[in-house]
Amino acid sequence: MNTLNEQKNPSNSPKRKVALAVGSTIAVAAVSVGLIMSTNYYSAQAGPTSQKLQDDLADVAKTDAETGEDVHVDTQAQVIKNLGQAGKLTMDGATKPSFEVTVHSVKVLDTCTLRGFGEKIAPEHKKFLLLDVSAKLAESAEKVVKEDIALMPLDASAFGVSPGENRTVVYDLNTVAAFSCDVDDALDIAVGAGDEIRGKVILDSPYATGEVVYDPDKTGGWTWSY
Repeated sequence: MNTLNEQKNPSNSPKRKVALAVGSTIAVAAVSVGLIMSTNYYSAQAGPTSQKLQDDLADVAKTDAETGEDVHVDTQAQVIKNLGQAGKLTMDGATKPSFEVTVHSVKVLDTCTLRGFGEKIAPEHKKFLLLDVSAKLAESAEKVVKEDIALMPLDASAFGVSPGENRTVVYDLNTVAAFSCDVDDALDIAVGAGDEIRGKVILDSPYATGEVVYDPDKTGGWTWSY
């Protein structure tokens, strides 16, 4: 009898379980959506592809500080990278990057496993994207930021997606469904000065193919095709 009642009880539905999974998660310290490092000291390594972009991104480096090679942005002000290539922030006058973030791979999923319950749930948009991401932040970053702690955010809210190059980027991929997915080797929500980390983060994407963008500030970041 108890088994039948449990099966009929709407509180055991997948949606209810998603809500429980979210509600039972211990809150963690919030990380700013924007780049926590001061933009007065750092700039993305990007080479404008048009005069308009050159005007818009006049304070952005045009060459890779390490290699001297030209790098390019699309019309959405995203530096174009291949999977496995790092996006970099370099201090003015420096030859080594102070921050690096790399999307190594993107796996497209129809469902994920609901954390704490073991059953499958569907994305709220179209597909789940399971990203393998690494990042590192130089210890020297603490010396040039006004905040007490130098951090770069790496949670799902720091990422966006687009359907392809030069297309509008969509954010808000950190849905309840994505947050509720059980992710092995989950990526930390931020990287601190002197640290290097790698792990998985899941996004709830409206596009099965396209580009993943790392852009916490929503003002220009890096993009990887998947």
